[in-house]
Amino acid sequence: MNNHSQVIFIGIAGPSGCGKTTYAKHLSNRLHSPVYPIGLDHFFIRSIPINHPILGRIQSEEEPETLAVDKFLLLLNQIKQNPQQTTRYHRKDVAINNNKPMIIIVEGFLLFALSDQLTNLFDIRIFFESTQDQCRLRRYRRDYRIQETLSNAEVVIPTKFQQWFDHLVWAEYLKRRDLQISKSEQTFHSNIYENHEYTKLDDYIDQRLKDLIK
Repeated sequence: MNNHSQVIFIGIAGPSGCGKTTYAKHLSNRLHSPVYPIGLDHFFIRSIPINHPILGRIQSEEEPETLAVDKFLLLLNQIKQNPQQTTRYHRKDVAINNNKPMIIIVEGFLLFALSDQLTNLFDIRIFFESTQDQCRLRRYRRDYRIQETLSNAEVVIPTKFQQWFDHLVWAEYLKRRDLQISKSEQTFHSNIYENHEYTKLDDYIDQRLKDLIK
């Protein structure tokens, strides 16, 4: 019989630039998780060359083949079965308490589109929706490390970046959007959590945890 605490996985999916990573960090700290948020992006292995009908011959990072999915799944199963075993995600400042549930936050743009085996690991599955314009802007600010002192209205996105985002990143997201929504239990639009107003999100997570905790 296992002598470790109950392990609960919370999965957050959604398009690039919708705010998954930011909320995952907030939720991990709020719930005192002894494990840092695990990002699917951390398992990126390589871009792959594709012949895009609009952009031409380019390197893509949007395909499932760019990810080490087996290693990702192996890590999650390892934590589920033996949470005390140290991984690079375990925090030194938050101790594991065997008398309390261990809550793990996982986020990724393809999180619910890779396999049922992976999707079924998550006890709570939420999906973030946002507009194409909002995601493009957030992605540009992140990639080019635009200072927070510069307002969104002052940010000018180059045409080349906009075409790349719209015709590759956003187009690939749309291909799997409906599938991911169908596998999530709740969808939240960015107008609910904009400006880091996470009250409704947190309330939903709290209620689901009450349902799950033994």
